Amino acid sequence: MTSTAETTSRPATRRRSSVRAQADARFGLLLATPALILVLGLVAWPALRTAVYSLQRVTLAGEESWTGLDNFRALFTDERFIHSLTTTVLYSVGFLLVSTLLGLGFALLLNEKFHGQWLARSLLIVPWACPWVMVGMIWKWFVDGEVGALNAALYQFGLIDSYAAPLSDSTGALVVAVLAGAWRQASFTGLLILAGLQTIPKELPQAAMVDGANVWQRFRHLTLPWLRPVIVVVVIINTIFGFMQFDTIWALTQGGPGEATSVLSIYLYEQLFVYTNIGLGSATAVVLGGIALVLGFVFVKLLYRSNAITEGVE
Repeated sequence: MTSTAETTSRPATRRRSSVRAQADARFGLLLATPALILVLGLVAWPALRTAVYSLQRVTLAGEESWTGLDNFRALFTDERFIHSLTTTVLYSVGFLLVSTLLGLGFALLLNEKFHGQWLARSLLIVPWACPWVMVGMIWKWFVDGEVGALNAALYQFGLIDSYAAPLSDSTGALVVAVLAGAWRQASFTGLLILAGLQTIPKELPQAAMVDGANVWQRFRHLTLPWLRPVIVVVVIINTIFGFMQFDTIWALTQGGPGEATSVLSIYLYEQLFVYTNIGLGSATAVVLGGIALVLGFVFVKLLYRSNAITEGVE
């Protein structure tokens, strides 16, 4: 039987543990206060001001007048905004698919043993080290109709009859913009997935091979389930980068030809800095931020769900 002294000591022990936990929480909050203030100053305050400006008519002279939801009504009745929103969705889907699949391919390849593996892994980081603007400038030269290396290679191999300029075509410009952004993002995606592949115990693939599983079966039933949490994180990051993309597209096409590659970030830039329409530009920023926030919540929920599934399997 449990003695009376042990029984009476348990509540006291729990109280001491609770007091200690509260003290640790207060100390942790104290340590985090400077960073919290910095975040509030650099993120929360500008976000709040943007939300306020989206409900106002603001002039460069600093005059402000409340207009309610008029900016949002004007936004969703503007054909250019609807076109930019549609283009953003198309660009983001393409960016997500190409960067994720390409990064997965890089990771699977670099996870194998071969001569020069260390060099190949080192080169994987090179695209990610390039600024977004530089990526746009590189690809603009690469697909140039007169001096571009891509056109020269296709012409030499007889795949095209004459030099073409993809950036002068609406569909071609959007495809090039997707490829340019995905080329850079795929290197980062590959690094994340490669790190996930390194955590797979070597005994599992070996056991699957002994059981007669082929390459596709090992990939489908072993590698993919193991990488599910990593892939969800990758999808979150790539989706947000796709929706927020500006630098590469601006360096490539500045939204052209016409408005073929005019995504929401370019529409936002034009409203704020070309037309100086601060209210409408702020409303665009609120919509863009809201889309990113909703997608973030959805993907985080998927991440927790995937973790729960993985733990259940284990």
